[in-house]
Amino acid sequence: MSRSALSEMDDYPIHQVAEVVRHVGTSDRNFYDRYYFNCHGDMRGDSPEPWLIVGLGVYPNLGVVDGFAVVRHGDDHIVVRASKALGDNRNDLTVGPLTVKVLDGLQRLQVSLEPGHGDVSFDLVFDADGPAVLEPRHYQRQLERVTFDTMRFVQTGGWTGSLTVDGEDFDVQPDTWRGNRDRSWGVRPVGEAEPPGRRAAETDAASFFWIYSVMRFEDYVITVIVQELRTGERIMGDARRVWNDPARDPEWLGRVEHEWSSSPVGVNRPEPRCVS
Repeated sequence: MSRSALSEMDDYPIHQVAEVVRHVGTSDRNFYDRYYFNCHGDMRGDSPEPWLIVGLGVYPNLGVVDGFAVVRHGDDHIVVRASKALGDNRNDLTVGPLTVKVLDGLQRLQVSLEPGHGDVSFDLVFDADGPAVLEPRHYQRQLERVTFDTMRFVQTGGWTGSLTVDGEDFDVQPDTWRGNRDRSWGVRPVGEAEPPGRRAAETDAASFFWIYSVMRFEDYVITVIVQELRTGERIMGDARRVWNDPARDPEWLGRVEHEWSSSPVGVNRPEPRCVS
């Protein structure tokens, strides 16, 4: 193996397979490793503050890293996208104007977007207010092909820093600017669609019903996740109470049940939902 396959991360005892860190343990093109963040201020009243979503993903078997930032403020919906060839250094979490930094693992992370790329820029630090919680493993097979085999954890916290949208500056403070983040990795459909072969006839598995909700309360967080096929078969489901106090174990809240209704086509209005 050439020396160029090595990176500084290979000096740490973190290898999981007999490969260098830059090579993952599967050749499946759909392997990914991704960050997701959301950040929002006060959404009440006639002039709600912006809602920001940031993501960065690494796709080792495609040789690509990409990222995005999208903000909704008033009637504006602003998106910045970036992509580059993936190098050998997995510590390099910069793609174009977007950067993610891990300041203190599972506690503090920084996201920034340089000015000059659309009408949005920011320099923000996420500080967790409770422990990260690992969700159940997501595994799904269609015919002989594993289409989902992923892990993810979720965490809530407050934000500090600065955000500029359409020339308006926002002083972001954790008492009013909240959000959650997640980290996920594994195999799931990414990038260009593959020829499906016989899986094209498996319509029951091609679409699914999905609930994913993170609810923040004063002393704890409740996370709910449900995936069902169009037949009603449940692929995964979980509901937990995660206490701010890391000394308290997360509590399983039992099987998730739900009731839902849909709006007529072309009608854009919220409909009541019940999850218990």
